[in-house]
Amino acid sequence: MILVALMELVVAAALFYLGVTQVVLPLWRGTPLFPMFRREGHLQHELTEATENVVEAQLERKIAETAQKAETVRRTVRRPARPASGPGETVNR
Repeated sequence: MILVALMELVVAAALFYLGVTQVVLPLWRGTPLFPMFRREGHLQHELTEATENVVEAQLERKIAETAQKAETVRRTVRRPARPASGPGETVNR
């Protein structure tokens, strides 16, 4: 008996949620009813994801460029010391 009452409560809450989000809010905002069945919402979500991917790719490129610049600076600062040539040693240049 408790399970049936609990199920009734869950179904009532779900219907209330759907009623508010699919009918009341769209009427309040002046948008079309039942937005969960509209393709525009899915496309908007995909556009947001694609835009985020572009921003991430740009940031990754900037990171790579900055790391490359840092490596270049490190190479110019840390010049390898040339070993002193002793007698009989040849230096390859």
